[in-house]
Amino acid sequence: MEGYRLRVISYNIHQGITVRRNRLSLSILKEALQELKPDLVFLQEVAGSSIEKLGKLWPEKVANQLEGLADEMWPHFAYQKNVIFSRHHHGNAIMSRYPISNFVLKDITLGKLKKRGILHGIIHIPREDTKKELVVHAVNAHLGLFQFERQFQTKELIEYVKKTINPVSPLLIAGDFNDWRQRVTKELQHRLHVQEAFVSSGQNHARTFPSRLPILQLDRIYFRQAHMKSASCLKGRKWTVLSDHLPIMADLVIQA
Repeated sequence: MEGYRLRVISYNIHQGITVRRNRLSLSILKEALQELKPDLVFLQEVAGSSIEKLGKLWPEKVANQLEGLADEMWPHFAYQKNVIFSRHHHGNAIMSRYPISNFVLKDITLGKLKKRGILHGIIHIPREDTKKELVVHAVNAHLGLFQFERQFQTKELIEYVKKTINPVSPLLIAGDFNDWRQRVTKELQHRLHVQEAFVSSGQNHARTFPSRLPILQLDRIYFRQAHMKSASCLKGRKWTVLSDHLPIMADLVIQA
């Protein structure tokens, strides 16, 4: 089968703050991600500004969080500001081994509820057998907490993908869908003809929240024009304290 292997991780990093001690965990998080050697990393709740306030919750300075995580392994990255506080903000980010030629920010906030959005990056993967590149569309989503809110945002996501992405182009949609009622997958399968990594592997959606005793199935990796090799939810002591979510990982073969 012709194609390109791609390792994808999706992770809500809780602004890089450990669960138990309210300590910043960027160096530990970076090392943990690098050990897995993913090609694309979809992150949610990435702090996008400096936080210099000292105190119990912010004992250290958070500065250039995304750049600090990306470093040499993922030299290409994009960021979208979502939630804005008085002194800082956080949002979605995509880190990539391969160039990102363009990225688009799509606001899917419903009314006066917490700001939500999707980040769409166009990834260019060099092909060894030809001068052409393999173009992959990567969409990072973080949906709301209420069912009626997610229904609206799912519709917005579907309409955006249909309008902007060719149906034969390789597509990845990943993120924190807050879909504890498990209704988003059927809608995306029907309207966008995508598959979910764990469901397509004969499993249930991964239980990712809360990380210390995961019960809810909130995080997803969807794909189109690709084949599944494996899907796993990353568990163990370090993952249970790095964030309130567990990360999920999929090994895919993207069709050339």
